[in-house]
Amino acid sequence: MPNHTKLRPLAAVRPASRLALGLAALALTLPLAACDTGNDPRNPGSPSPTESSETSSPSDDASRLDPTGKWTSPEEGDPFLEFADDGSLEGSDGCNAIVTSWKVKGDEIAIDSFMSTQKACAGVDTWLSKASTATIEGDVMKVKDSNGKVIGGLEKEDK
Repeated sequence: MPNHTKLRPLAAVRPASRLALGLAALALTLPLAACDTGNDPRNPGSPSPTESSETSSPSDDASRLDPTGKWTSPEEGDPFLEFADDGSLEGSDGCNAIVTSWKVKGDEIAIDSFMSTQKACAGVDTWLSKASTATIEGDVMKVKDSNGKVIGGLEKEDK
């Protein structure tokens, strides 16, 4: 007779084991639910339900500060940022694409965090990929990093 190990029938699995397995599954999925941003993935520009109504939209302070349009630099790679009326922001650091959103906060333009490709381009300074906020003085936009340090400037492009 062969030496086989007998398997327990599934019906004989103890209820305590089922409960422990169920609790473990619940404990693993709850943290994932807490990561939900509340944004509709089909419309990433929609506000999340937890956002306060006090947050500025791009047009709230537009009368004081209006960055809409294209801002450019003559540097190698032709870095630029293009601010749209709907709060979207597209651009390039001269090597890598930038896609994010923006809003006016007081006398500053807040540029939302973004990820971009990390291509290496010879002779190109990718300073614009560190943009976090900006201010405007006439036709010059001073771009600042997350520490508030001015990292570069862009000029308003004539239409």
